[in-house]
Amino acid sequence: MSGLVPWVKRRLYGSPQSPQAQNYQAPRGGYRSTRKIGKNVFYGERWFRTSELVRKCTVSNAYFSSMSAGFETELQTVNPDDDLKQYDGLKKTIDMINKRVNLDYALFTAQVNRSVYGTSGFEIVPDKIDGLPAWLLPLESLRLEPGVDKNWNLTHFDYMGKPKFYAPEKVLYFRNLGLLADWGGLSDVEPIRDVCNSRHELLGENFKEIVRTLWAPVAVYQVDTSGLSKEEAVEALKSLIPTLKAGKSTATTETIDVTLVNMSPDLQGLVALLDQLKQAVLANYGTPRFLLGEPIENRATAYAEFEAYILGPITHIQRYFKRQIERDWYDPLTRKILGLVDEVPLPVTVKHKWNVIRISDIFEMAKAVAVLYSRGEGIIGELPEIGLDMLNLSRRDVEDLREKHRQDQDPEEEKKDDES
Repeated sequence: MSGLVPWVKRRLYGSPQSPQAQNYQAPRGGYRSTRKIGKNVFYGERWFRTSELVRKCTVSNAYFSSMSAGFETELQTVNPDDDLKQYDGLKKTIDMINKRVNLDYALFTAQVNRSVYGTSGFEIVPDKIDGLPAWLLPLESLRLEPGVDKNWNLTHFDYMGKPKFYAPEKVLYFRNLGLLADWGGLSDVEPIRDVCNSRHELLGENFKEIVRTLWAPVAVYQVDTSGLSKEEAVEALKSLIPTLKAGKSTATTETIDVTLVNMSPDLQGLVALLDQLKQAVLANYGTPRFLLGEPIENRATAYAEFEAYILGPITHIQRYFKRQIERDWYDPLTRKILGLVDEVPLPVTVKHKWNVIRISDIFEMAKAVAVLYSRGEGIIGELPEIGLDMLNLSRRDVEDLREKHRQDQDPEEEKKDDES
């Protein structure tokens, strides 16, 4: 029995082989991914790691596009007359693989990396027993270079300076704004580099000086050095300067005249400038302000803004991932599981279906549906299904819930029906 449990775990969760991308720094104390931020660091990584606004926008977009509502897989036969039940084993196997490689979090990581660096790649590490994927190993985007031939076909990947390190089928690859056929991408941080730099100077440098001048104004000290030689006067000033600190008391025998210099900064103008810089970053990512902790004017405005966010940037990201996953992940898995070679057409395809993200106030929408349906007004009185659509519910989901509730309430009757 003691040997059965590990075997079952290996079958369910996989036992991955050793990846091609080895951690060569492990014997020297492990791999340190927290590189120091300097001038030579890629600008996307620099601002993702140092700007709280860039990080919040990037992470919010990645979360809502990949993990907020999850996804499901569906089978679709090429021939409509084929029975889908014969492929139930295929769907269960692919769902198992998605679970053990943690595909939803892998897509979250992919969105963050491709937004920051322009591209994202994962080594597909197979299982030791069944040969199916057991791990998606994130690769360093800046060191993963796609190789193409004269016809712009992807032929290999260079990694860590090693040519032709990966075959194309060994890497699950994503890119951001792939406008050219070179298999490269563009970083979302690129258009706001100057904005991030200006905002960093305001918050990290200028505001420090402003805060200090507010509570410790600039002062000009005039010391009476009459009767002293030039050398003695210089030495007296050198000994006096360290004791003249803002907010501190000092005692001296010299006669000192103090003149305060009025250097009041335009705080309102600086705050307005800072808000404009923040708005430029938010507009670049399309992220609603209230998701970043900003106060909202009213609920209606927040829900309208959130709806535009989900139907705009998030839907665009999900549509890209859906196409890439179906082509580069599900299709190869289907061929491997069914034992089909590349020349044989797939009899069935696996579709990636994102679950609906709720974008409306469910309580307010439920009140509206109830009022309209009770009055029988308009199309909702003739077609009650419209009410389900308003609540982001499907008739199939409602029927499944009713069936489950009926079985839970009366299991004996269900048993009798099955026997009859």
